[in-house]
Amino acid sequence: MATHHGDDWEFGQDFADLVEYAKAEGAEGYEVHEVRLCECASCGGHVFGLHGDLTENTAKRLCRGCGQEHFIADSGDYWDESRTGVMVCECDGDDDEEDFNIAVGYSLYEGGDGIRALAITSRCVACGRLGYWDDWMVRGGDIHLLNRA
Repeated sequence: MATHHGDDWEFGQDFADLVEYAKAEGAEGYEVHEVRLCECASCGGHVFGLHGDLTENTAKRLCRGCGQEHFIADSGDYWDESRTGVMVCECDGDDDEEDFNIAVGYSLYEGGDGIRALAITSRCVACGRLGYWDDWMVRGGDIHLLNRA
């Protein structure tokens, strides 16, 4: 991994660094077996804003290329717009939403037939800082959620 440390943060240069960071962070204390880089289904973009509710464990990414919104995993089933916050990076110095590359790490049950937990990680496009948004146990273990990063 080509990350470097500074001020108690890790920094990455590319998608490979973000994938390695996601694996190293784990999900709800479990090993991450699969990592999916978020890509916009509409335009193929890789830069997003991230909104979510850390209490209810929901997340939605907003494509900076075309404006499409994509829920991560089953977040759309539990979404409450009135409770959401935005992900920011300290490099900007304000509370405005920044641009991120996002990856979702999945911990699978033995045999790979279900998802135990997931974790959302990010890389700030402006400064390269690697970060961790949230993780949660997956309700029902639905394996199809691998394709809803």
